[in-house]
Amino acid sequence: MNTHSWRLRARHWIERLGHPVLLVGAGLVWWGMGRSADAVLVALVVAFVLLTLLEHLVPAMPDWRLRPGQRLQLVGLYLMSFVLFGVLTGVHESLLVAPLAATREALGLGWPDSLPVLAQVLLLFFASDFIYYWIHRAIHRWGWLWKASGHGFHHAFQNLHALNVGTNHPFEIVLLTLPMVLVATMFGAGAEAVGGASVLIVVNTAAAHANVRMETPGLNWLVTSANQHRRHHSAVFEVSNTNFACNAILWDRLFGTYSSGDVTQTGIGPREPTLLQKFLLPFREPDFADTAASRTKKPRNDYSSGSSDK
Repeated sequence: MNTHSWRLRARHWIERLGHPVLLVGAGLVWWGMGRSADAVLVALVVAFVLLTLLEHLVPAMPDWRLRPGQRLQLVGLYLMSFVLFGVLTGVHESLLVAPLAATREALGLGWPDSLPVLAQVLLLFFASDFIYYWIHRAIHRWGWLWKASGHGFHHAFQNLHALNVGTNHPFEIVLLTLPMVLVATMFGAGAEAVGGASVLIVVNTAAAHANVRMETPGLNWLVTSANQHRRHHSAVFEVSNTNFACNAILWDRLFGTYSSGDVTQTGIGPREPTLLQKFLLPFREPDFADTAASRTKKPRNDYSSGSSDK
């Protein structure tokens, strides 16, 4: 078998089976480490190493390769988000645990901890993404929320990669930490279920942002794949307003916001803002930006993203 044939065969199997293998592998790492808190971090590191390797060997878009400086910037932004995520999760817990626990007791709610751990993990996975689906959809619907959340920062990058999962404005991380805290605290989910769901969420979102073709038949009806989430990052405004569920594409299918097809360019316009411009997006967007916020200020015919995704 020549090199070209081998590469084509590898692409086919990676597209069909890479996604579930990555998720199962991360889950086994977490389980094998005794389901400890450190296992979430280890599973994420393993996932990033594998996804970076796949992006190099079989990229969905070969022209989207990262230069060393770009990769270093993404790593730095991810580390910033990771630290802020931990801090804000603690803040939310300190503010919300007591009132939500009181609400749980008043309503007689409870967590089905008699179920197998995997079932509890999947329940948290889908429930937390159900909440974020509506938050995310609202961000793309209302220009004021788009700006207040800083969501444009995440969408501003052209040429999407796994590391883009952590490119979030500090303002938005406040919203990203809410769904899991709300669901787990309101229903009293145990630490083991939260840990497993966290592994599944962080690894799946990394896979969904990867520059690799991955979409497993059957699984792609329930869990968001890279091919599906790439649509959401399209530079074409109408295309980007689909596939809002970062993890459970089931919600887009049920609520009529699902779309499929290839994407030629990601971003918020024909050019990528500078890093400083990205941080300032909640206050001012570049003239070329085509977003929920910019469309509240200009006539529709003023926009041209320069892309042709359909």
